[in-house]
Amino acid sequence: MPITKSVSSLYLLLSLLLVVSGCYKKESSGEETGEATATVEQKDEPRTTTTAPAESSKVDVNLYLEVSNGMKGFMPPAEAGRKPTEFQSRLNKMISEVQDGIYVDSKSYYLAKQDNQGRPVLDSVSYSTLKSTVVSGIKANVLGTPLPAMLQAALEKSVAQNTVSIIVSDFIHGPDPRDQGQFISLDSDIRSSLKLAEHKGLVVAVLADASSFYGSYYPAVKKPAVSKKLDGEEIPYYIWVIGKQQEVQVVTNKVLRNLPAQQAYFGFGYTTLPYSAVLKSKQFRPAGVVYCTSRTAETCTSVNIQPQKDEPVSFTIGVDLNTLPASMQELAYLKRNLKLAATGCRATIGDISAATEDTKAIPELAGYTHFVQVNVPELTANKGTLALQLQQVVPTWIENWSTENDNDPAADPKKTYQFNKIIDGVQALYRDQRKHVFSLTMDFNKAD
Repeated sequence: MPITKSVSSLYLLLSLLLVVSGCYKKESSGEETGEATATVEQKDEPRTTTTAPAESSKVDVNLYLEVSNGMKGFMPPAEAGRKPTEFQSRLNKMISEVQDGIYVDSKSYYLAKQDNQGRPVLDSVSYSTLKSTVVSGIKANVLGTPLPAMLQAALEKSVAQNTVSIIVSDFIHGPDPRDQGQFISLDSDIRSSLKLAEHKGLVVAVLADASSFYGSYYPAVKKPAVSKKLDGEEIPYYIWVIGKQQEVQVVTNKVLRNLPAQQAYFGFGYTTLPYSAVLKSKQFRPAGVVYCTSRTAETCTSVNIQPQKDEPVSFTIGVDLNTLPASMQELAYLKRNLKLAATGCRATIGDISAATEDTKAIPELAGYTHFVQVNVPELTANKGTLALQLQQVVPTWIENWSTENDNDPAADPKKTYQFNKIIDGVQALYRDQRKHVFSLTMDFNKAD
């Protein structure tokens, strides 16, 4: 009996060892494979982290509509035979998307004005009241709030509620008559009013459009006339969106849509975006001695090059700018503002082209929206970098829509008094932050 018991115990022990051994090998194999795969992916994968929003992102929105007397002309009462103004058409579609669309979760609506003491008031209203105001006009006699005060009140409320601000106004600055010095300090006053945006890491999108205007127009410059009667002349109005970058992009890309041509973005930046040297495609044949440093990487962010005197190196970098604001993806914008910073070589940007139906049909090119040619005629070191950098710039339309005298809008249309100074105040929030919208670095080594 002891011998039998010992043999049985021995068989049982061996069985357990085999089971444990088999489980360990399976686990070990899985872990080793996982570690090896992770190492390869980490080595070969380009820097693709991006601050862009996901398609299904939802946001909470506070929408502020200024309802001063100066805004009445954008929203004349509805009459049979009268078409809505461009302002009414755009705003009606916008607030409908905010109310009923799938990209806005919580939403709140406010009518912005001032009280008898000149202090900003943000009246919380229902969607139906807001819609009625847009389509039927402003009935009350309402004084406008000085612009910095209105911006500050709206931003403070939105930050406290953790929402995105959408602010709609003509952005004509009407300071307290007892404090005309505000005209001189407009830029610094705007920066002060938006300081929470700087402190909280928020961004600002500015959209400008013009609309037919009917009724009394109140310019900032009161001479020779304090007000003028207009009958369909075009007056600018603006939609500002302030919040976290991802959320602002959901609003501009998914909620507002069909954006006007005049767009400006402040504080926007992308840590990295998908990009790669394109070296094996017939559409973008490289020239000279250039090949990917890695033989196995699916994407190439490091190249070996050796330009010759009679054969300079030229190759193309594919980039995916799909998550940038639409205006920044336009070829004209990129050709003006995309720069190349090179170390260890002389290099220039050649042709910049957008993806076509042909490139979208090719798997290795389908992931890129734009293609940038880089020319390298000479190396000055055995290794270095080529960095594609999109500059932070103020669009030229800002200056074109600015004036020092807005008293006669018919003679000088689509102009807002000192709008460039207003934007100077916004730009000042970000002067010590990002210098580039993005910077994509391609490393290079001198080929053997």
